[in-house]
Amino acid sequence: MLTIKRTCGNKIITRALDSEGLPLVALLMPGAEDCEVCIDPDQLQARLDAGLQAIIVYNQQADAIALVEALDVLPAQVFIEIRQDTKGVLGLQAYHKKDHAVEALELFHE
Repeated sequence: MLTIKRTCGNKIITRALDSEGLPLVALLMPGAEDCEVCIDPDQLQARLDAGLQAIIVYNQQADAIALVEALDVLPAQVFIEIRQDTKGVLGLQAYHKKDHAVEALELFHE
């Protein structure tokens, strides 16, 4: 189970709302209060190659998905996709690169 702070989850959702229609790709460090937006593919790949235990956060915008799919990552890489349902409600869904198996995402207060 992946655990992030509820306040961090709220900030991610707020960023997604603010960038509606635009690509949103960010790195989230374990225990962080917020993610760091990083849409430059070279910078993003370099940060991941440096061995950071970062989680890749992205929205369902076509350019964001293309950027994420082009990354060279380990099978254990964790992603959080900012999803929007048919009624327009945003939510977060975590999964691993290797099998796209959905992982429970627990939000906690701190």
